[in-house]
Amino acid sequence: HLMKELHPDKHSSIHEPSCSSRTLEEEKALMASMATDVTRAYGVIVNPLSRALHLLELWGAPIGEGDSSILGNNLLMEIMEVREDIENASTDEELRPLLESCRFKQNDLCDQLAEAFREERVDDARFLTAQLQYWNRIEETVLDKISHIH
Repeated sequence: HLMKELHPDKHSSIHEPSCSSRTLEEEKALMASMATDVTRAYGVIVNPLSRALHLLELWGAPIGEGDSSILGNNLLMEIMEVREDIENASTDEELRPLLESCRFKQNDLCDQLAEAFREERVDDARFLTAQLQYWNRIEETVLDKISHIH
């Protein structure tokens, strides 16, 4: 496991640097920096949205936060209706189905995204990622409202 190998504590007992041109403190700092990079990379790949955004960036086709220009009017209308439903909901029983529906859509989008990336369909991946951004924000809104009810 990479993190075990790079963790600075594992190297706290190093007496000789692995490279004669580096000091012990430089070696420890390098290991700490590499461990930080691995942690940051894991944070990107473990989250479907951040992973998709990163892959699009690597492909030279990034999308901005809330880039609604690639979404159709029908989807934007659906999102506005869901936001209105969330606003009007006042109980856990009203919000839970909205959360479930949102998570179902996110899972479906993730499946479609995986296929689009596998097949290198960049425009489709951009469109699906933009949708996922919106559904992630809706999920956050529902969870925030649920937490204020309890």
